[in-house]
Parts: sequence; C-alpha cells; structure tokens
Amino acid sequence: MDISSIIALAVILAASFATAMTAAVSRPGPWYAALDKPWWTPPNWLFPIAWSIMYALMSASAFLVWRFAPPGEAFAPLSAYAIQLVLNGLWSPVFFRMQWMGLAYLVVVAMWVAILYTIVLFFQINYWAGLMMLPYLLWVTVASFLNLSVWRMNRGRTVHADGTTA
Repeated sequence: MDISSIIALAVILAASFATAMTAAVSRPGPWYAALDKPWWTPPNWLFPIAWSIMYALMSASAFLVWRFAPPGEAFAPLSAYAIQLVLNGLWSPVFFRMQWMGLAYLVVVAMWVAILYTIVLFFQINYWAGLMMLPYLLWVTVASFLNLSVWRMNRGRTVHADGTTA
C-alpha cells in the first residue's frame, strides 16, 4: 500500500472514530431506561457491537471508493458519505443529550436518505463498496422505526434526566 492509500485510510478511520465518539459521549442513561419502548427494541448490549461492525464496514466501503474511483469521480460519493457521517454524529446528542425525540427522528430519516444515496453512488464505483453499506442501511432502518416508536409511545409523558417520571 502506498503512502497516499495509508493517509486516505487513516482519514476515513479517523472520521468514523470521531463520529462514533459522539455516540460514546451521548450514551443512554436513566432517561432512556425510563422511556416506554416497543417489545422489539434490541437489547442495549447489542448497540455497541452492531455499531462497531457498521463503522468497520462503512470505513472499508469508503476506502474502496477512494481506491477504485476513476480520477475525479470520488468527490461526489465521498461527499455523500461525509454528509451521512455528520448526520450520524448528530443523532445521539439530539436524542440522548437534548432528549428531542422528534428532531432526532428527522435527523435519522435524513441520515437514511443520505445513506441510500451514498450506497447508490458507491455501487457505481465498486460493487463491494455498495454491498458493504447495506447492513448499515438495514440497521438505520431499524433505528428509524425505533426512534419513531419511542417518540410516539412517550409523547405527552414527562421523563426527567434522572429517569423519574412526572
């Protein structure tokens, strides 16, 4: 691997790590534990495992696009990738820290659209890059429905940051 590939991979991994850190510092706490959730809510222990796998696949996908895109053709797909990463990084603070479930739902829907667009662009560059993004789209689809369900189930209910209800 040449130096430019190493630098590109380092930048992609750093961007993924930075995005993951927004979730790490905006973790579910007593407030989230006290919310009503649908029966199909994944267990809390599954989220870090799933996200670790997603970030690895996403990073590999972005690297494949950078590596195999014809000259001048990586900008659009990698820009779409960056946009979905920013939206990904926004969701946890909006949902868990600000506790704005409605706005978080809008963010996750925008993220879903950005991921889908990214996948379409990635497939045009490299089949495997597009394919490796599909589990992420599936996971965010589940997250979108979970966000919407939790929001709807708790609308009109006051849950304080310490998990107590009013």
